[in-house]
Amino acid sequence: MTAIVWANILLTLPFLIAFIAVPLWWTFKRPQTGADHAEARAYLRTRTAFAEALARRAARTRTGTLAHTPTRTAA
Repeated sequence: MTAIVWANILLTLPFLIAFIAVPLWWTFKRPQTGADHAEARAYLRTRTAFAEALARRAARTRTGTLAHTPTRTAA
């Protein structure tokens, strides 16, 4: 092999080491402790509460319109 090929290989090695070693270093420096689902749980609680509030409102509206229907009086 020519000197250019050897120079190319030697110049490639530091970059390959950096591309492999830096992410590994980050991983070992700060390992993932576990997923944090607090925001997802808060979103689902809010969504459920909103749906329940709409259902209560719809039920109140339905019963309210039935209660306010005029009744016929005997003539």
